[in-house]
Amino acid sequence: MAKLSNMENKMDHFLSTTDWSPEEIESLLQTAAAIKAGKNTANLAGKVMGMVFLNPSLRTRTSFEAGMYQLGGHAINLSVGAGMWKLEAKEGVVMDGEAAEHVKEAVPVLSRYVDVLGVRAFAEGFDWTEDSKDPVLSSFAKYSEVPVINMESAIWHPCQALADGLTWNEAHLKKNDKIVLTWAYHPRALPMAVPNSVLVMAAARGLDVTVLRPNEFALDGEVMEKAASIAKATGGSVDETDNLEALRGAKIVYAKSWGSLKAYGNKEGEAALRAQYPHWQVTEEWMQQTADAKFMHCLPVRRNVVVSDGVLDSNASIVQDQAENRLHAQKALLLKLLAQK
Repeated sequence: MAKLSNMENKMDHFLSTTDWSPEEIESLLQTAAAIKAGKNTANLAGKVMGMVFLNPSLRTRTSFEAGMYQLGGHAINLSVGAGMWKLEAKEGVVMDGEAAEHVKEAVPVLSRYVDVLGVRAFAEGFDWTEDSKDPVLSSFAKYSEVPVINMESAIWHPCQALADGLTWNEAHLKKNDKIVLTWAYHPRALPMAVPNSVLVMAAARGLDVTVLRPNEFALDGEVMEKAASIAKATGGSVDETDNLEALRGAKIVYAKSWGSLKAYGNKEGEAALRAQYPHWQVTEEWMQQTADAKFMHCLPVRRNVVVSDGVLDSNASIVQDQAENRLHAQKALLLKLLAQK
């Protein structure tokens, strides 16, 4: 299995929350809370962020653009294949396909135009061994001359994890409070970056997190081991099960669908596995088993597929607050990476 963090760095990148200490994360969240309360007046006047998107975005792009503007800086959106050349990240290839530019040239050049680079590059979904190397993100980190922010990669979505951490603080979660990270049905396989990041962030916060999923949808073993190691150091715990009784005592139910490693890259096999579980939907009945839990989801979410209208429209749902916190957490991150540069 390839390494899932600590990619080759030349500077202070933000690739995964696992590369930062729990104390550093908490400090960042405190800054985010101050920003949200209007108590932080630091700015990034004259700073520029370049955002390279290989995949679609609503919250990530908008929150970063708004954040840079509100801090006095500027953000440039670059959509690969729709406004900029398609990029090649593999080493030693003969570039006779669709990609017109290699990251070896593109990234250093961008580094000379901007002060920070954000990149979004999902897993390709064909070969887990290859995807687990996070090839595009790794290439940006290797060749960039400015800090790189992971705006969601094959393995991690650390910006989402920061927003989640801020949301948990606002919900007054205490050490060893229980979070259930539950798989939910979806008509197609989705990436694992969000559940991976939620899991390790909860562990870093000293929470007791249970991954609730059908057996065929277990998360990567190395990610589970990493989270367990972090939890051991913070006094939290990590567990996994397919038993819905795990909902009992939960303070947070965090729903997300993800693909199966058992059928990774096999579209028909994956579809057959998930076809068994359309009943894995967060409903009022599920929430009634909890300790008056709040409902979270990173969005976008499919109503009455992943979660029922009754839950999503109830007072238990804090998905809008969670999404808003992307803005505040990312502003804190930008200040940390750029204010002293």
